[in-house]
Order: sequence, then C-alpha cells, then structure tokens
Amino acid sequence: MKSLRSTPCLAALAVVAACAAPPAPVPDAPATGAEAFAAPAEAVPVEATWWSGFDDPVLTDLIEDALARNASLKAADAAVDAVEIARRSADLSRRVSTRTTTSAEVARGVQVNSEVSGQLSSALTASWEYDAFGRLRALVESADFDIEAERQARRDLAVIIASETALAYIDLRGAQVRLDVARRNAEAQKEGLDLIQTLLDNGRATQLDFERADAQYRSTLASLPVFEAQIATAKNTIAAFVGIDATAPGAYFEPVRAATDIPALSAPIAAGNPADLLRRRPDVRQAEATLASRLALGEAARADIFPRITFNAAANAFYNDLDDFKTSKSIGFGIGPSLVWEGPDLRRVYARIDQADAFSMQAAALYEQAVLDALADAESALSDYALELERRADLVIAAAAARRALDLATLRFQEGLDDYLDVLDAQRTLLDAEDRLATSQAETASRAIRAYRALGGVWDDPALVDFRNSQTGGT
Repeated sequence: MKSLRSTPCLAALAVVAACAAPPAPVPDAPATGAEAFAAPAEAVPVEATWWSGFDDPVLTDLIEDALARNASLKAADAAVDAVEIARRSADLSRRVSTRTTTSAEVARGVQVNSEVSGQLSSALTASWEYDAFGRLRALVESADFDIEAERQARRDLAVIIASETALAYIDLRGAQVRLDVARRNAEAQKEGLDLIQTLLDNGRATQLDFERADAQYRSTLASLPVFEAQIATAKNTIAAFVGIDATAPGAYFEPVRAATDIPALSAPIAAGNPADLLRRRPDVRQAEATLASRLALGEAARADIFPRITFNAAANAFYNDLDDFKTSKSIGFGIGPSLVWEGPDLRRVYARIDQADAFSMQAAALYEQAVLDALADAESALSDYALELERRADLVIAAAAARRALDLATLRFQEGLDDYLDVLDAQRTLLDAEDRLATSQAETASRAIRAYRALGGVWDDPALVDFRNSQTGGT
C-alpha cells in the first residue's frame, strides 16, 4: 500500500485538485478450498424449508412459529430499520439542504427614561455540495452495503433459530423415546423380578438371582428421572425460541406430550456446490458486505484530500424598528460557491485514510476466514451425517439381535438349561442396544439439521420477510 505521507504538502488548491488520491489497498483473494468440498457433478439446490423433509407437522409448526415470533428476530428487524434510515440520511447529503433561523430581542437601557427597543432577525440558507471527488457517493455506497450486512445478519439469525428450535425438538423426541424404552424394559424386568421371587419362594432360585434382578430393575428406574428432566429442558428451550411461557397453561405443547418416533430425514441432503454455498451462507455474505462497506469508506476518506465545493445561498432580514417592515432596506441576500480544504497540513486526512485502510484489511481477513470456515463447516457436517447413518444401520441390526437373544435366554431359562443370570445379561444388552439406537436416531436427525445449518438453508431475506409478515400481519 502506497504511503500517503510521501505526498508533498501543496499550497495551492488548484494543485491539490490535480493530485491523485492514493490507491486503496486491494485485499488478496481468499483461498476457497473448494477442492475439498464433496459435491455431486450435477448439484441439486438446497431446500430452503429443509424442515419439511422430516415429514413432521409438529416440527414444521414449531420452526415456523419461532421464525415468526422470536424476539431476537424482532430486534434484528429494528437493526435493519436503523441502517435503512442511516442510508436515507446519507442520500439526503447529496441534495440541497435548507436551514431557517429566527431570533427576537427586547431591550431597555439602564439610563433614566430609556425607551424599550425591539429587534427581529431571520435568515434562510440553502446549500448543496458538488460531489466532485465522489465522497458523498462513497458514503451512500457504504450505507447500501451496511443494509445488506444487517439483512444477512438477520438471515444468519433465522438460520440459527430454525436449527436450534429443530435441535431442541429432536432432543425432546429423543428423550421421550429413550424414556419409553426404559419404561418398557423396567416393566419386563419387574415381571422377571416377580418371577424370581416366586421361584425363590419355591426353592427354585437363589437369593443371588433375586438381588441381581432387583439391582438391574432399580438401575433402570433410576434412569427415568434423567429422561424426564431432558424432556422438561427441551420444552423450555423450545418455548424460549418460540417466544412463549413454557409454564403457562394452555395446549401449545399438547402435540409433543405423547412419545412418537424420532423424525428422520426422508430424502438425501442436496449439498449443492461450493460457489452456491458461499452465495447462500448468510455469514459469508455479511462478511462480504462489510468488506465492501469498508472499502467504500476508504474511498470517502481519500476524497478528503481534495477541497469540498459547496454552493450556498442565503436570505437575511433584520428589523430594528416598526418602520423597517415597510421598506426593503433591511432585507439582504447572498449567493455563491465556497471551497473548504483541510490542507495544506493533511496529516489528519492521511491518518483517517490509514485507519480506513486498516479496517478494510481487517474486513478482508474476516471475509477470507468466513469463506474457509463455511467450507470446512459444510464438509464436516455432511461427513458427520453420513457416518452417523452408517452407525445407525449397525445399531438397528444390533437391537434386533439383542431382542432375539433375550427371547432365547428366556426360553432356555424356562426349560432349565441356563440360570437367570443369562436372562439378566440379555435384558441388560437389549436395554443398552435399544437406548443406543434411540440415541443414534436422535443424533442422525440432529446431524442432518446441523448439515442444513452449515449449508445456510433458509429463505433469502425477501422471502424471510414476506413469510414473517404473513404470519404476523405486517406489511
């Protein structure tokens, strides 16, 4: 980057106007790492409303309620409104501005018999800055990019809210299923415990068999409050995202009370391609807009090297006596251009330019990191999801085998071929296999949600605004 302090101080405005501003720094193009991104040859667009792929109406309703009612999104709406207002203010700086001042004064001297006198003055001024060196244009461009950055920040927040609501719902369903598994196993273990008690009373079992069966039964019962606590936590999390009081009476959570299967994605995830990912990820687009805004501010700072040319007009009136109202002698006017220059000592201008360049390089580095993080995030999320699918398939087979093993162990015990320890071991294995399977099913759904989050899946900003307006009756 060329040093601004090497520019000689110029004494004449005409010479300054002929000088060229130092060039803005050009950030290095970020390395995309696209070669590491696993995408099909013919990429399918990522579904914006990805939650519909789980075929769960309750999940769909919860996410859409969260996107429509979440208080953080309302705050993001206000942030967008603020930068849009700032943009209008920047645009007005390119137009004619007017100002009116009026003052009145009544005075009486300290001498004896002094008369009371009055004065009235008013002025109307108008000014317009000729944007000869693009300062105002650059400020408006920066404001436009600030709007885009805030809109993408709102989109990023919507992606987070949708995914976190879905993850809380999966946690809820997962805890419900695991609770149901534990209860069913506890019932089976209680039946076995009763059977051992009967056999013990008849001398066909030992006290050791009973104590082992009782310990396993009590351990299973002890897991039930853990799952119930997880259910309560998940409901509270959902309530916070949706913007309701989880403890308030009502039927809002009625659809999620009953335990159902953990929702699973009905179709493969369409990953798209790296270029589409970078255009879709709101955090990348926000970083890109922030970089563009910083570069525009750097151009505005460079324009301060040159003089500002302003055309002014003013009309003044001064009345010291009632007779002044009858004549035009107390009315004056003026019109003409003015030049304002911060030179010949431009060190403060150079400092502002250096500062703007530093902010631009900072924004460029953050944009590069956002690109790399987005690609790594998507690659990892898709890989994690694929691996969990494989793990779930093995656990399905393991759970089926554990059920068959329990049936065989029970039959062999009833036939007197084995003792009850084998039945207890088979029950423990089945409980562990079914719990692992339920955990994997929830984890598979959660990893699918995280994959869609990494892919930036949600509507674009106009579609998001239209949806929220349709849900809240806004315009």
